[in-house]
Amino acid sequence: MAMLIDIHSHQVVASGNAIRVHNIEPEIDGTLKIPEFVDGNFLLSVGIHPWHALEWKYRSMALSEIYMDPRVILLGEIGLDKACQIPMDDQKSVFQFQAEIAAALKKPVILHVVRAMSELLEIKKNFAEVPSWIIHGFRGGRQQAEQYLVKGFYLSFGLNYNVEGLKACTPDRLFVETDESDCSLKDLYIKIAEEKRLTFEDLESQVELNFRKVFPGII
Repeated sequence: MAMLIDIHSHQVVASGNAIRVHNIEPEIDGTLKIPEFVDGNFLLSVGIHPWHALEWKYRSMALSEIYMDPRVILLGEIGLDKACQIPMDDQKSVFQFQAEIAAALKKPVILHVVRAMSELLEIKKNFAEVPSWIIHGFRGGRQQAEQYLVKGFYLSFGLNYNVEGLKACTPDRLFVETDESDCSLKDLYIKIAEEKRLTFEDLESQVELNFRKVFPGII
């Protein structure tokens, strides 16, 4: 029996019959505060958001040990954001350091990218050892989706997606996420399945297959 996968969530609630990858950010002292969960059916993604690059510019070395934790299956959300006030050079520095760790540990990354696709693609060329790259909360249209897909990215769709971008995403490169919303994961699957003209069961099975491919041996 297939199960629902929430690839990126900030919800601290029971996940029921779903696998939830819960996103947290390290404390500035380099420690990791894991919330109290209702059940044990959760995994972690940990990373420094580009909005916080300045805070971590000279503390990045503290991240290496955290990312080695076996509960951390995914580094992120990390990335680049031209819409915020943090200098791009500082964002790139912290992002590239985390990509180096991901490459060394052979762990996938989940990405926050705003108006910085060309910069991201240029950096990606230097980190072939990173096994998978996932764009979190993808809201781009068809053309941008196709550009990412041809470069080997996965696209994760939350509540506010672009319909044409979703339709352009091949099922074998698709993930679903609740992010910071309190929406029902099942309802989101139903909505996305309808847009993709798939049955709920087919979408559920495909996303689980994608998860198993990106994270072999986790479930």
